[in-house]
Amino acid sequence: MHVRRITLDGFDGPEPERMKPGTVSLVAANGRIEIALLAPPRVSPWRIALPRRILSRAIDRVMRMPEYRTGQEELSFDEGVLTGLRMGNPPG
Repeated sequence: MHVRRITLDGFDGPEPERMKPGTVSLVAANGRIEIALLAPPRVSPWRIALPRRILSRAIDRVMRMPEYRTGQEELSFDEGVLTGLRMGNPPG
């Protein structure tokens, strides 16, 4: 699956110390994978690293799926998709 877009939904909330439920969508030309997660509490009020931590957990879950774990499927990303995360810009 070649991911062209990533969206994070439902992780925002007023309480920084609580776990937040939400979904991560990895969108490709031929479909999407949606991963339900609980986001960890925010470390800082600026939430700079939170999208990267959420995405890291989502990718870990995808890589545990049988088709990815066995190498039958590969996961790749458009260059611009991950560049935004490195620069601190949340996806979606």
